[in-house]
Amino acid sequence: MDGLNGVDPGRVHAVVVGLERYPRHPDWDLTGAVGDALRFARWLRKGGVPAANIQLLLAPGEESRRRLETQTRAAELTWCPAWTRDQLMDAFTSDLDARTGELLYVFWGGHGILDHGDRRLLLCPDASLKDKRCIDTTDLRGYLTRDDLRGFGQQVLFFDACATFLEHHHQQTGPAVAPFPRVPRRAVEQFLLCAAAAGQVAENDAALGSGVFSNSLLHWLEGNAADLRPDLAALVEHVKAEAPVPQTPVSLHIRAMDGSEERTVLPGRPLLPPSPDRDQIALALRTTVIDDDLRARCIEHLASACPQARLGPRLSDEQTAHALLTVERAMAALVEALHERNRQAADLFLALGRSLGVPGLLSPLEYASLGQILGRTPALPPMAQVIAAVRAALPLERVWLPPAAGEPHGPTVGQLMACVEHFEQHTGGLSMVRPGRQLVPAVVRFTELLAAVTPQARDDLHAWGDRVARRLGVDAGGLAERRADAVAWAGSLRGAGRPPRVVAQLDAEPSGRTADGPHFTCVMWIDTGAGELVQAAEQSGTPLSPRDVVRRIQRTVSQVRAITDSSAPPAVVEILLQPDALHLPVDSWNGAADDDPLPLLLGVEHATVLRCAPLSAPEREEQRRAELERRWAGRHNDKVVHLDDRHAEGHAAYGTLKADTGAARAVVRAGPPGRDRLVQAALLLGYPVVLWDRQATAPTSEAHFTALRPEGSVEGLPWRVRDHRARACADPAAHPARPAVLLEDADRPLPPVLSLTELPDAECPDSREASL
Repeated sequence: MDGLNGVDPGRVHAVVVGLERYPRHPDWDLTGAVGDALRFARWLRKGGVPAANIQLLLAPGEESRRRLETQTRAAELTWCPAWTRDQLMDAFTSDLDARTGELLYVFWGGHGILDHGDRRLLLCPDASLKDKRCIDTTDLRGYLTRDDLRGFGQQVLFFDACATFLEHHHQQTGPAVAPFPRVPRRAVEQFLLCAAAAGQVAENDAALGSGVFSNSLLHWLEGNAADLRPDLAALVEHVKAEAPVPQTPVSLHIRAMDGSEERTVLPGRPLLPPSPDRDQIALALRTTVIDDDLRARCIEHLASACPQARLGPRLSDEQTAHALLTVERAMAALVEALHERNRQAADLFLALGRSLGVPGLLSPLEYASLGQILGRTPALPPMAQVIAAVRAALPLERVWLPPAAGEPHGPTVGQLMACVEHFEQHTGGLSMVRPGRQLVPAVVRFTELLAAVTPQARDDLHAWGDRVARRLGVDAGGLAERRADAVAWAGSLRGAGRPPRVVAQLDAEPSGRTADGPHFTCVMWIDTGAGELVQAAEQSGTPLSPRDVVRRIQRTVSQVRAITDSSAPPAVVEILLQPDALHLPVDSWNGAADDDPLPLLLGVEHATVLRCAPLSAPEREEQRRAELERRWAGRHNDKVVHLDDRHAEGHAAYGTLKADTGAARAVVRAGPPGRDRLVQAALLLGYPVVLWDRQATAPTSEAHFTALRPEGSVEGLPWRVRDHRARACADPAAHPARPAVLLEDADRPLPPVLSLTELPDAECPDSREASL
């Protein structure tokens, strides 16, 4: 049982036991067992296991009990008191009957003893010196193979308990073992890892408040098995290496039916055959990684990132070099550990890796994080765009296409990662035009192309590309060029990278003001992503209240969704306003009726931005449009102009905004009343992005807009703002910003300026449902 098969987290179940208090014999109280059990349960939850699948059985001490409710509530866990042997046995004999799954975890932290015949016994909380109530682990293992237990063909058991001989306790009475029912058995694979060998004590770290074995086990699981599929051999090696001298963790692989057991023995390292390549890498290790602390960090990072290499703490340079040469992504992991501390050594190993053809350009962490980014992206680009990106990433190479996987509506993450693995083989080299400059490798060119057509993942993909480029020694200028090329490439595709949009052209209607507030003339336009605006069929001949405006926008968005490809990203709602109407809080307008159970807040339901209607002075509008286009072309740099209260007086804002010719973003942190003037100044001077807090009653701090990442991707800003508004509704205290964003996308046309007072008298009523 070297590893676990892939299992849906919803099909994973666990029985987690932490026994700290033994009321009938307080000298046995064991601090830390509850904390270890909670930590194991949290690891399961982070991996996606539903809380209902976890039986958390605890006998907490007083200190643990005081913190227990807060800790379990934070992890959405429910715990049950376990003060008797019967309650613990019921968790296996009764509670598992109603469950079914593929993988069963058992974690047990508490006291244990070793009886005659090497029976490992687990003491229960109602045990005492004269009545040692306990459970036999061998009996428990056999019971878990019963044929009426549905599923759970894979079972992993961890026991953090002593295995001291019963005679060491100098007690005349023996254990009181409660047997599990005898049942027919079936074929099941079990993996068992115990904290201590026969006769040994399982150490507890009082200062840490944890079992030494449990802490080592959980630290490894949290860092290396986020997918709930630990490499069991690597796990055993880790806990054995971390165990204190008098403690030897023992692992067993049990095959049910015949009850056969085989101890997991890590293979010895064979003598390495002569290898000039290995010797070259070993020499580089000896001559460049001479700092003992840095070397230890590198080996630790390698062991964690590449557990299949089975790197121990006392390796020769030749053994380490052999792993770097043969284990996939090991060399990249070494460079990852080196490049921040010793750039010269990192560059040397990069060059060796390229020249010797070591497998894997990306490190394990880089590869895994890219898969996670793609996996959580709700709308991946269509397969046609992926194929176009593949061809654009290496235009001079023979055409290679990603493997088909029978997905009619778009690529799978697996297909995209297959592209990544293909491009890893093209590591790039040094520029002939600019000697010494490291070329951007094909895999980063490919992910930049993906970013250009995937607005919802653009920020994460760009951040990923920045990290990989730094590790590989690619300068920022080279990456910026490739990023600009990717944007231009995306623009060459019809509709590529451009989400659909709904444009609502609003104008306050003085004659439409009623007792319930102002009304607005509203003209609706749609763009399915091709960059062409078409007037929506549903229009209004009479002024609308804000509620009716939101309802009309909602209906139009639904209609756009119905006529666009299912793989298209969600539509952006653009509110076209007169320059003096930017104060309107359109993003907080509620389209719900008074009796609706839920609100319909425009800025939470949809990514919503403001746009400015053309200025009345044609010459001034022409100047503003030219400046918008110039600054929009440089939107991928991260220059941000911050405007504070000190800019509200005189010509300070004008000078600051004009002086920074490379900035495409203005963030207004000033308070009222100067804030509105600063927003309008940035708008009139042609800044494509202006971000401010419409509801702030005072100047805001430097960190006020940090959560929105104004220096990040311009195209992703509407979605970041929308998500922030939703979080602000859920927890206003934790998310104080109430952002308003003006996004003047110079590449996306505005509708012609209609005379909003001369709309058709609309024979059709406002409530009609028109098709687009």
